[in-house]
Amino acid sequence: MSPHTVKWGIISTGGIATNFTTDLLVDPSTRGSDDVAHVVAAVGSRSVASAQSFIDKLKDFAPDHPSSWGAKNGVIDQTKAYGSYSEVFRDPNVDVVYIGTPHTFHHANAKEALQAGKHVLCEKPVTFDMEELEELLAIAKEKNLFFMEAVWTRFHPIAYDIQQLVHSGKLGKVKRFIADNSLDFKPDTLELSHRMLDPKLGGGALLDLGPYPSVWAMLVMHQHPDNADRAAPALVNSHQTILNKTKVDANSRWRLEWENVGPADLACDMTTTGFRDWAVIISCEEADVFIEYPPWRPLAYSIVPKSDIQPGSVKERQRFVPKSHPGGSMHYEADEVARCLRDGKKQSERMPWDESRVVQSWFDKVRKDGNSVLKDVKGTAGQ
Repeated sequence: MSPHTVKWGIISTGGIATNFTTDLLVDPSTRGSDDVAHVVAAVGSRSVASAQSFIDKLKDFAPDHPSSWGAKNGVIDQTKAYGSYSEVFRDPNVDVVYIGTPHTFHHANAKEALQAGKHVLCEKPVTFDMEELEELLAIAKEKNLFFMEAVWTRFHPIAYDIQQLVHSGKLGKVKRFIADNSLDFKPDTLELSHRMLDPKLGGGALLDLGPYPSVWAMLVMHQHPDNADRAAPALVNSHQTILNKTKVDANSRWRLEWENVGPADLACDMTTTGFRDWAVIISCEEADVFIEYPPWRPLAYSIVPKSDIQPGSVKERQRFVPKSHPGGSMHYEADEVARCLRDGKKQSERMPWDESRVVQSWFDKVRKDGNSVLKDVKGTAGQ
C-alpha cells in the first residue's frame, strides 16, 4: 500500500517555519514512517521573492544532509511561491496549513485558513488568550476540519519513553514535579522590536518559553493514569518579574496541583540559561527522573535512586539516550497530522483540543495575575 501523502502550505518564512519545512524533506522511512509522506505545495510570505528564496534554500542542502532527500524525491518539485498568506489558503492543492507566524498573529492566520476550508497545524502557544482559542475550535468543529497546536515535543520518542516509565508505576507514586525553560536572550542588548520584547508580538518569557515546561507537566502529570478523568489542575499561585525595558515579563513561575497526582512547579526565564544537567525533575517514591536540558528537545534522561537514604527497589543510577532519527524532530508531529488526516480525525489523541485549553488557561491566569504590560490586553477574537 502506498503511503498517505499530505500536501502542506507553509505560512511564514522565519526560523521555526524553516525548521519545520526542512524536516518535511527528510525521508520518512528513516524514522519508520513508511505509511505517510509529505509534499510542500505552497509557501506564503510578504513577497513572492521572499517565498521563492525560502523554496530555493530548500533545494540547496549538502548531499549528505538528511533534508537533501526531499529535493531528490519530489517533495518540493511543484512548490508555489506566494506573496501573501491568503493565496496559500486559496490554493486547491494545499491540504493543511502550517502556521509559524508570531503568536499574536496565530488567531487571525488560523481563522482565515479554517474559513478557507484548510486543516491547520498552528505553532505554540496556539493563541494569545482563551477567547481566541475557543473561536478557532468552534470554526474547526463547524467546518469539520482538523486543528492541532504544534507542540512538537509531545511526539518525540523520548517523551513516550519517559511517560511509559513514570506511568508504569515502576518508580512508585509521583511525589512532585519541577520543570524549567530558561534561555538567556540578553534582553538589554535586543532591539525593542524583537519578539521577546515587543508587547505587540506578545513578548516576554511566558508565552514564548512557557509552553515547554507546560508540555512536560501535561505529559507526565495531566495524562497520568491517576488523573483518569483528565481533570484540570488547580493553579494555586504565580509570580512574574517585569522587564523594565518594555514592561513584559522577564520570568514567570506558577504552581499547579493535580488532586490525584501531585504538585508541579513550572518556570521560564529569558534572562538566564537553564540548568545544564536537567530541565525537568520528576520525583517519585523510588527514584527521581532527571530530563536533561533543553526541554524542547532533550536527548537523554537519568533515573537517580533514593536507596542511599531510604530503602527502595531502584539501586543504581542509569542514564538513557533513546535512539534518535535524522532531522530536527519536527517531522514527528507532521507524521501525526498526516495520520490523523488519513484516518479522518479532527483532533489528535496525543494533542487534543482540551489539553490546549488547559495550558491556555494557565497562561491567561498567570498573565492576568501579573503586572506586565500585557496584563489586561485582549486578543482578536471576534475580529
